[in-house]
Amino acid sequence: MLNKLKPLQLAALSGIIGVIAWPPLPLNFLLLVMWVPLLLMRDKMRKEGISHGKIYLYTTIGLILFNAGTTWWVWNASDWGSVFMVVANSFLLALPMLMYSLTAETMPKLKGLSFVVYYLLLEYWHFNWTAAWPWLTMGKGFASFPMFIQWYEFTGETGGSLLIYLINFLVYQALSQSKLKKLILPGSIVCLAFLASLGIYFLRKNNLEKIETLNCIISQPNVDPYLEKYGNGPEYLYPEIQVEKALDPVIALMHDSVDIVLMPETAIIGNNIETALDNNFIIEPLRNLTKKRKVQVIAGAETYKLYSENEKRAVTARFSKALNKYYEFYNSALNIRNGSVDSIYHKSRLVPGVEKMPFPFLEKLSIDLGGTSGSLGMSEYPVNFVIDSNNSIAPLICYESVFGEYASEFVKKGATALAVITNDGWWGNTPGHTQHLLYGAIRCIENRKQMIRSANTGISAHINEFGQITQRTKYDEQTAFACRLETNSTLTFYSKFGDWLGKSSILGILLAINVLIRRKIKKKENMTS
Repeated sequence: MLNKLKPLQLAALSGIIGVIAWPPLPLNFLLLVMWVPLLLMRDKMRKEGISHGKIYLYTTIGLILFNAGTTWWVWNASDWGSVFMVVANSFLLALPMLMYSLTAETMPKLKGLSFVVYYLLLEYWHFNWTAAWPWLTMGKGFASFPMFIQWYEFTGETGGSLLIYLINFLVYQALSQSKLKKLILPGSIVCLAFLASLGIYFLRKNNLEKIETLNCIISQPNVDPYLEKYGNGPEYLYPEIQVEKALDPVIALMHDSVDIVLMPETAIIGNNIETALDNNFIIEPLRNLTKKRKVQVIAGAETYKLYSENEKRAVTARFSKALNKYYEFYNSALNIRNGSVDSIYHKSRLVPGVEKMPFPFLEKLSIDLGGTSGSLGMSEYPVNFVIDSNNSIAPLICYESVFGEYASEFVKKGATALAVITNDGWWGNTPGHTQHLLYGAIRCIENRKQMIRSANTGISAHINEFGQITQRTKYDEQTAFACRLETNSTLTFYSKFGDWLGKSSILGILLAINVLIRRKIKKKENMTS
């Protein structure tokens, strides 16, 4: 039946399969055949003598459907910004298909390997370049089924991407050669992956180096980011009122045994200079909470620093005419204990186009989500917040929970648990905030660490080391809940070695160079003959 479809129909079919298979929808296993229509489309077009360039264009069209159907919710924050993101990302995701098409003709014996390696290479690049947007890396597609991906503690989510690309190619091969018996191999690989996942789960259940259990309270203040958090409208809430909204539901649950109170990203807004945080009246209620108690508060805050005249400045520093000084803004996490701000971490994986402009000439085009737009400052390295002599926690801020290898850096430095503070209210009640929640669960599996998560409007949650959400709030409600966070000192293979699979895919560059050189030589030979 697929052979009867036209190239554009095949491209569209691939995009549609990707949309209905993506979390939070429960049809994730359709990703194992998402790329098959595009591979068949490529063969069909080449048999008809259609150029590689047009194959690239048709692939892009299919991927625009996929990108738009899975991340359309960005429109709620920026209409033209979301359009640019969808189109640009689709053109990037189509590049490996172009190189695969060239490789399939130049080095046909390596075409299967090339398809897998080129796409893993693109994903690795998308984690690490200046405009990083790894929201749609294929390994995240299994996030709704944590029991299938327990082996991510060895491979990270790149292992899931490898499985998806490999199975897609094997299914394509079986269909293109009309040899349905060949479907046994991909089916067997998927079954083995599931059995391996179950085996790892049962082995790990009683094989974690547990330390202790911390009593936590997770706050969800439910401040509307457009009407209440920022702006000059009648519904705007002053910074001290926003802190009250975060603190009020917590007070009802407080007791002397509480170890951690977690509050969301930018719970503390405004111009908060870092050298005077202990004298800041906005933060005073949180500092008072920790006086004469063992509890400590982890909360998101907008902060800034002023540079002295001869101090070396970061490239993101700005100049204030009023102060006649350079300054730098941060999206920060504060650790408040014993009545004062004990430590600060500045968000380091910044959202392209909102908190960080990939290229300086684009600075004026930054998306304004209230507060500070344009490029922010960041910490040079991960900073864990010390809880006690045995425990420290990784304070991941919003977008950072999408980056597996970066989260593992906190664990490698001694984090015994993970915390995520975020404000997902920008997207409204859409799949965006649910996708973000599920991606955080992958970090738990990769590092075998439990996670507490505070989101401004939801979903706030407690997630165990197997990626299972054990407690969660509803979206759009002011609330708080108590949970017990079990810490452990286990270091997984992934925690130790990071995205080793992604790094291995760099060999795809050599393959691509080889293909391009061979094609150039062949073209010269044809011209001279």
